[in-house]
Amino acid sequence: MERKKHTMTVVPRYAGLLLMLTFLTVGQILFAQTKKVTGVVKDTTGETVIGASIIEKGTSNGTITNADGNFSLTVSSNATTLQISYVGYQMQDVSISGKTSIAVILKEDSELLEEVVVVGYGAQKKESVVGAISQVSSKELLKSPAANISQAIAGKIPGVITSQTSGAPGADDMQIFIRGRASFAGDNQPLILVDGVERPFSQIAPDDIESISTLKDASATAVYGVRGANGVMLITTKRGKEQKPVVSLTANWQIQSPTRKDTYLDSYNSVLLLEEAYANDGMPSQYSATDIEMYKRASAGQLSGIDALLYPNIDWYDTVLRSSAPAQRYNVNIQGGTKRLRYFASAEFYDQQGLYRDFSTDQYGNKSNTGYRRYAFRGNMDMLLTKDLTLSVNFGTRYEERRGPNAKEEEVFYELNHTPGWLFPIAYTVGEGEDEKTLYGGSSQYQNNIVGRLAKGGFYRQTNTINETNFIVDYKMDWLTEGLKAKAMVSFDYDAFYNRKFTANFATYELNDRDNYQSIDAYNKFNTDTELGYAGHASGTNQSTTYKLYMEFQLNYARRFGKHDVTAMALYNQNDYRYQANLAERYQGLVGRVTYGYDDRYLAEVNFGYNGSENFRKGKRFGFFPSFSVGWRISNEEFMAGTQNWLNNLKLRASYGEVGNDIYKVNNVKQRFLYEEKWTQLSNAYRFGTTGFTGIYEGQYPNYDITWERARKYNVGLEFGLWNGLLSGNIDLFYEKRTDILTSYQTRPQWVGVTMAPGNLGETKNAGYEIELKHANHIGKDFSYNIGLTYSYAKNEIQQMDEPALKTAYRKREGHPINQYFGLISDGFVTQADLNNPDMPKSTFGNVKVGDLKYRDMNNDGFIDERDETFIGYSDIPESTYALTLGCDYKGWGFSIMFQGVDNVSRYYDAEAMFSFINGGKVREHHLDRWNPAASEADNLAHAKYPLLHYAGNGDHNQRANSFFLKNGAFTRLKNIELSYTLPESWSKKVGMSNCRLYVNANNLITWDHLDNLCDPESNGSNRYPIMKAVNFGVNVKF
Repeated sequence: MERKKHTMTVVPRYAGLLLMLTFLTVGQILFAQTKKVTGVVKDTTGETVIGASIIEKGTSNGTITNADGNFSLTVSSNATTLQISYVGYQMQDVSISGKTSIAVILKEDSELLEEVVVVGYGAQKKESVVGAISQVSSKELLKSPAANISQAIAGKIPGVITSQTSGAPGADDMQIFIRGRASFAGDNQPLILVDGVERPFSQIAPDDIESISTLKDASATAVYGVRGANGVMLITTKRGKEQKPVVSLTANWQIQSPTRKDTYLDSYNSVLLLEEAYANDGMPSQYSATDIEMYKRASAGQLSGIDALLYPNIDWYDTVLRSSAPAQRYNVNIQGGTKRLRYFASAEFYDQQGLYRDFSTDQYGNKSNTGYRRYAFRGNMDMLLTKDLTLSVNFGTRYEERRGPNAKEEEVFYELNHTPGWLFPIAYTVGEGEDEKTLYGGSSQYQNNIVGRLAKGGFYRQTNTINETNFIVDYKMDWLTEGLKAKAMVSFDYDAFYNRKFTANFATYELNDRDNYQSIDAYNKFNTDTELGYAGHASGTNQSTTYKLYMEFQLNYARRFGKHDVTAMALYNQNDYRYQANLAERYQGLVGRVTYGYDDRYLAEVNFGYNGSENFRKGKRFGFFPSFSVGWRISNEEFMAGTQNWLNNLKLRASYGEVGNDIYKVNNVKQRFLYEEKWTQLSNAYRFGTTGFTGIYEGQYPNYDITWERARKYNVGLEFGLWNGLLSGNIDLFYEKRTDILTSYQTRPQWVGVTMAPGNLGETKNAGYEIELKHANHIGKDFSYNIGLTYSYAKNEIQQMDEPALKTAYRKREGHPINQYFGLISDGFVTQADLNNPDMPKSTFGNVKVGDLKYRDMNNDGFIDERDETFIGYSDIPESTYALTLGCDYKGWGFSIMFQGVDNVSRYYDAEAMFSFINGGKVREHHLDRWNPAASEADNLAHAKYPLLHYAGNGDHNQRANSFFLKNGAFTRLKNIELSYTLPESWSKKVGMSNCRLYVNANNLITWDHLDNLCDPESNGSNRYPIMKAVNFGVNVKF
């Protein structure tokens, strides 16, 4: 059989081989440019983490883990790091150099068991804390750029009420209340410590703060004994870390404007209402129909020349105030260190301008506007001298400068509120050429033209130089017994205040000859012009120096024996405070703490403070303040093992303790040596012949039994964390019984003739609850969001305050909240039927007419007088506070918004809104809705929102403080809203930055309240600098 021959051409054979080699080469090249990395992500319990984000660092290339916690990601061949993150866990950077498979263990973040919480004289792991403590981190503070810390914490801490009463440049008069108010004596302000030392904190640079811990219950505050009754705030500044130097830069530009604008009427409407008020009070008319017509034309802008001078229409607010004012803040800091030396240093400049326009005629360039500047430096350093000995040095210095006109803010805004716009112009101009002269308008009743005062009244320049220094030595004493440490601290603070004041008098003028108005002889002159002169710097008034010396020595012990955790602390401290040449104030105390934990499940803690105060005599001076607290970490019990997939933390805690207070104030001035008698000098009290000699007399009887005010506090709390950080929160219930409150006697008869020293006469109770909830989540690999809610409620009641037993029940403060408002109860408007009723109570306040307010006769004696005043509304401190925070991030874009609000609080309109033409002043828009005598009674009853107008506040009428003018003080405020963008890391690195974040935000942008737009609900009335809203533009850069 013949074989068949098989042949193949050479070209096809080599073509196939060439094609195969081509594919292999291309594939190899492509494979060399990328690589596949696989892995698994688990938590510390070994459970896989589903939906964890896996990102190739510096890019948007990423994926998420599947239902088994596994992932697979193709990355570039030169990729070295993956970023692994998941809600509730710490983000990790994992090296993949030379690796194609990795295993990652994520550690919990928001519920991180090793998280440290600052407590009194130390720090504890969060898992071990059994007291009611809230902590705010630096990151949370910087989310809302603010001029100072007191503004930055608003709405961020449950149970903490903050209220700023002035928006003036450099204002730091923020009031802070922790869990409401429990005493009617003193100021109820918390003890505030900065790095362990009592210091003012409002002007510390926000970028310098590491954390703020708020200690609320007695378990947390007992170690402060006689000073801890009102709660404690611990401010900890940043320290160095063992890392390469990291430089951070913050620049912030701000535009501020009032949250409320004035609503005063123009001259035409003001004069119309003024004539109506005169007629209502039976007073003669002051303006003719022609005058009123001219004012109508003036308000329409139709007058000029002499007519505009005779019929002015001055908006004093618009004349004196700008619509907005700028501010700017720059901070640069560096943080780093080695094992031997760690350091943090920062420098800041802050500049804030006021709202006043510049009218100054000062030849040296001093402005009539207010301004505040702050230069600050802080340096914290830790040096490891030996393996057991560490020396830490903290140094902070601030130089504050306040400039402005020689007119306090209260004077400026009082004049703006009370100077009528229809009486005289801002200024007249007389003469021509070189003889031209400006005459500031005025009258015999209104001689303080505020524009003239700002222009010619002088100016001031205040400076504060503040130095704060801490020296701290930590010594490990394991050679004596394991876990033993010693710590000593010495702190010295220095505050020098200096006020250079220059003053001058100025004249005002009233036109009395309209035919000769361009001549100075046509004017009546009030006061005289004087040259600017130096007003001196009297010690204590315009110059003062404060020194503070603080010392403490502390022994600490911490050790674990199997399942048993034991810590102990003993401390001695002493605080000396000296103002000028006054006798130094001194506090001394011993402090102790013992904690015990078993198997990370059962916790117990005992604290005590043994403190002394100069305010009480020997034998009453020292007080012992103990506290006891327990905790149960339910989630760590064996019977809870089946819940670990969804229940990460559940802890129940309870505490009882006693703390004290020694502060007693009279007219807001702190009193000292409360137990002593006081002697008063009396000039020419004793005469020998015709010569008088100065004598003294006993002005206050002593009270040797007075001692510290004591607060007994109870607290029960529950902490929980669910679904790996998806939901976490705290719930606290608290009760406080305050006894021996320091207050003045009310039952001592007046015929004693001498003031009595205060006594331990008061008793109150305060109870409430707090709720804090947090939710955070990822949707996909790029989008994350968070929600936070805080709500707190605290209601107090006076139970005893030495009120006379025979005092009428409805007038007694006992049984009512502290500072509840007091006044007449209004039952609507008086009608003609009321006047015709013979049983209508007779007013002792003035003549009553139809349209006036009708008051309730509380004691049914047939008269309306002061004895009918009783408690109305709520107090001036809210019972309820709340805040809602929303935030989200998407591919570098960030958005956050926070609403803050209060409820169960009352406030009066300020007097300028309550009464028409108060103190000869003006009227506002809401006065247009008054009871109109030209309308029918039926129409007024249907539409009137304000009673019959009267001239001034003390005329022949019955208008007094009453429930009609007491308004609901509740409000909800858009506290902060922010939009930010963080540049991609690859972009930042190209210009040498590790991170760059741009943002724009607004504070106090919108407020919803019940005050008819008349004033800000947090303000102290319209005679103070207005509360400000602000729009910020800023950048945060790290190198």
